[in-house]
Amino acid sequence: MRILIVTQVFPPEMGAQSNRLYPIVRKLVSAGHEVFVATGMPNYPQGVVFPEYRGKRIMREEREGFTIFRTASFVTPRNKSKWAQLLNYLSFIPAAFLGGLRAGKVDVVFITSPPIFSALPALWLAKLRRARLVFDIRDLWPDEIVACGAASASSLSVRVISAIEQRIYRIAACICCTTQPFIETVVSRGARRHETALIPNGADLEIFRPLPADNPIVREYPFDERFVVMYSGVLGIKHGLEVVLESARLLQSENRIVFFVLGSGARREALIKRAEKLELKNILFSSGRDVAEVPYLLARADICLSSLLSDPYLEKIITVKVFEYLACGKPIVAAVSGETARVLQESGGGIAVPPGDAHALAEAIHSLYLDPKRRQAMGRLGRRYVQRNFSREASTEKLEKTLRKLCDSKQADDSVSQEQWAQGPTLT
Repeated sequence: MRILIVTQVFPPEMGAQSNRLYPIVRKLVSAGHEVFVATGMPNYPQGVVFPEYRGKRIMREEREGFTIFRTASFVTPRNKSKWAQLLNYLSFIPAAFLGGLRAGKVDVVFITSPPIFSALPALWLAKLRRARLVFDIRDLWPDEIVACGAASASSLSVRVISAIEQRIYRIAACICCTTQPFIETVVSRGARRHETALIPNGADLEIFRPLPADNPIVREYPFDERFVVMYSGVLGIKHGLEVVLESARLLQSENRIVFFVLGSGARREALIKRAEKLELKNILFSSGRDVAEVPYLLARADICLSSLLSDPYLEKIITVKVFEYLACGKPIVAAVSGETARVLQESGGGIAVPPGDAHALAEAIHSLYLDPKRRQAMGRLGRRYVQRNFSREASTEKLEKTLRKLCDSKQADDSVSQEQWAQGPTLT
């Protein structure tokens, strides 16, 4: 198969979108397929083009057996300005289309969302190349926009996004969802159930694995002999990370406990200012690291954290960092509900407390701080659970089979069409 992937974020950029796509691309290449990626110049999440890509309008990269077509578009820091963000999304539409054209004839066009606007050039390219369109949903738009307070459900922007969403549901040959509640939602909005596929998120077990706690990357930070409570990932609005700061305040009397927040995102500056206002002496912030380096820092964590706002939509998602923590054999304390809480309970690798409940979060952290045997047991259970249920390898293998089946059905349809054309019209 010749497969075109359209995505606004791709390595060397970090984040859930890159973490989901990169193993997919590697798997498809290893299975013998030709893979092309249409994307922009790396800039996420700060909105500043990475140094080695600055001043370039068009690039072609060959990496690990696949081809990347990069086309410049307007960039802006993520979630700083609604209008600038919208311009960023809209400017990527022609950039992605031009990049996708350079791939030539393809059998499948694969688009991952959000942002949902990238689905438009993917749709046009699929029609132009007579390819199967596969719509991969990591987060539901406009649901997430409303959940994060970026727009009201009745606003014009949400109505426009909803119209795009429903059109893609009707046209796509397959809709991949990361959770079963997502499948139920898209079916209720017009998708055909038999054209949906559950392709869950997970952890790349080659990257995220138990490692020695003492390593060169860890030594860059002043952890000393303290007990490390770590958050790793995007510092976004939906994560509600103020609860982590409040928990740190509640645990300030425990001098050995230090909170470590690793990552970048829309809320980073506000969180740092909030920590300074609270005069927190037990918290460290660090910018995001390359994905290959993150497991070395997770190795030093005694407990890992996750958090989401309280919202019915956010109960449908499973935050990717939870799989990565579990894969590294780390016990988790998370202020979450719904699907993420279910995974923590099923795995035995984590404790879920209500979203936004800083007192419950602090109590859970403190209880594990006092119980090293329980932490070790949770770590073992979590690693085993991800290996059995949520490895990236298993998910990407399932996706590869889904794409192959789509192409086989397309070839069969094309053969029937050619046969009917050869026979000429049937008179009745």
